Amino acid sequence: MSLPKLTLSIFILIFVLSTSFIHAQKFKFTEITKNDLEKTESTIDSTAGVEILEFHKFVYFDVWTHSTNLVTKVYKKVKFYNTNAEDLNYATTKIKLYNKGGLKERVNNIKGVTYNLVGDKIVKAELEKSQIFESNKNKYYDEVVFTQPQINKGSIIEISYKVESPLFWDMDEFKFQFDIPAQSVSTEIRTPSYFEFNQIPKGSIVPNYKHKKERDHRIKGKVDVYHYSAESIPPLKKEEYVDNINNYKAGVLFELVSIKYKNGSKKRYAKSWNDVAATVAFSDDYKWGINKVKYFKDDIDVIKSATTDSLQRMKMIFKFVKENMAWNHYTSKYFDKGIKDALSEKEGNVADINLTLTSMLRYAGLEANPIILSTRGSLKPFYPTVDRLNYVVTHVWVNDTGYVLDATDKFSQPNVMPIRAYNWNGVFMDNDNEKWGLINIQQPPMTNKMKFINVELDESGKAKGKVKEILDNHYAYLLRKKYSKISQEKYIQEKESEQRNMLIEDFKIENLESDEELSESYTFTMENSFDAVGNKIFLNPLLFLSSKKNPFKSEKRNYPVDFIYPFNNQLIVNIKIPEGYKVESMPEPIRLEFAGSTGEYEYALSGSGQYLRLNINFKMQESEIEVDQYDFLREFYKQMTTKQQEQIVLIKT
Repeated sequence: MSLPKLTLSIFILIFVLSTSFIHAQKFKFTEITKNDLEKTESTIDSTAGVEILEFHKFVYFDVWTHSTNLVTKVYKKVKFYNTNAEDLNYATTKIKLYNKGGLKERVNNIKGVTYNLVGDKIVKAELEKSQIFESNKNKYYDEVVFTQPQINKGSIIEISYKVESPLFWDMDEFKFQFDIPAQSVSTEIRTPSYFEFNQIPKGSIVPNYKHKKERDHRIKGKVDVYHYSAESIPPLKKEEYVDNINNYKAGVLFELVSIKYKNGSKKRYAKSWNDVAATVAFSDDYKWGINKVKYFKDDIDVIKSATTDSLQRMKMIFKFVKENMAWNHYTSKYFDKGIKDALSEKEGNVADINLTLTSMLRYAGLEANPIILSTRGSLKPFYPTVDRLNYVVTHVWVNDTGYVLDATDKFSQPNVMPIRAYNWNGVFMDNDNEKWGLINIQQPPMTNKMKFINVELDESGKAKGKVKEILDNHYAYLLRKKYSKISQEKYIQEKESEQRNMLIEDFKIENLESDEELSESYTFTMENSFDAVGNKIFLNPLLFLSSKKNPFKSEKRNYPVDFIYPFNNQLIVNIKIPEGYKVESMPEPIRLEFAGSTGEYEYALSGSGQYLRLNINFKMQESEIEVDQYDFLREFYKQMTTKQQEQIVLIKT
């Protein structure tokens, strides 16, 4: 939950509202029957280990003379068909509460009961206060955690609680779909009529919807009442190659658009992307804070004097920030410490680092501007929103070429940002030229991998060979990150295990500390590299690289396939077959295409005498494949995977 900056006018509106108190709907725990506890599987998904029987939310505004709270009441009833570790996670409730700058969210009225069938009797186990734990997670959030006791196969739990939040403009998402089945879900939201919200639906399930206006004497005015409900909702399960599964679970988002005052004037918020850009661009951080150059002037003057080449200046300043400022893992589009303190402490949040980078590039004479966006761990901002944009990166023009930079990760490169920063579009802000709007940074540049293998086989099945692999862009970025976290010995052990327990020697990695192509080479020995039957050898020419499974198992998919980045993988394998053998048969060449030239796969095997050569080119030009192309993509991968299982047959001469 992000925290936008409030204007004084909002608080003035709150102060003049009359004192009132809303007696909200109360959720009553229901009667649990023996039949409920004896039920052995979900009627929605028979494979489910856990099922939501009921999930209800009731949201309203609690208005007092000097404050307004957003109140959320939650009730849920959950059935356990199994009790493995994954299923038992649903017995634990975690409630995140904002707590900073005098704005503190609170949870109260926590109630929980576990029902079990013991013999013919229904036995209740109530949640005790001693089983509720509150802790400080970080400088922005507290967390309350509790776990229902005595969960057994067949148990049913009921939970209810109330959250009071002073962040009345920032509603959580209202969810109708989960990763387990749900029998009944409903939400009622009551908002003062002078608050205008965008209602943003998401997911493929359309809930029942009702809206009405009614006068509420408790706030001495009219309220809008929104009611959503859905029944028998299947789970949305995570599959391979998905960005953030929560983007596609059915729900609705409420975004504050405007507040209408008694005199007829209106305070407008994010109605369009230009409104979003203007809201952030005219904040103090982006008008004044970003221009405090005196705190780094001397350092950047040294870089300016070292080169007049714009591209080289950009790279030197980018490297300077990465080496002198560490990310503290907090995301925000606003400064936390500001340029002065972040440079002094050599640490800061995303905005501290990347807005400082933007300021330095401008001081060096380059055209640099911020781009605010939402990270992959957050929801995609398909509609104009300020609150859900939680990150900022730097855009810079050099010699008519645009580069996007993120200095929070020392392994990032120009146009090769951390994966978290690729999540649909960003909002570009050029205050000097009054240019604001969406900019597409969804797809990273093509990333390339070239792998060369030379291998010699003997009649016993032993394979000896050499491997060289060359990587660039995100392939190189990800390998550098992985390599930085473990020892070389551990890295080699993992590689040996992944590649059929081969023995790796003479390992060498080059350009690990630079932004150039990364190369890796080693020699290997592998036992049982083929199957021998009688006087024949059955050999897969991909050796330890063949893919046995199609990653796309589901017949239908309700959300896009996300590869993160487009890629081009090339493989060349040179094989020397054992003495005294010749080729009896080998796989035919094949060329596959998907969606025109979006996906391409070429497989070609040739040979002469004792030597065989395999060439494979596999390219995916787009990083995201839409749902309507899923069937074709699945078939494309099926044919490719089948081809990779075909074998060469060698016969003894």
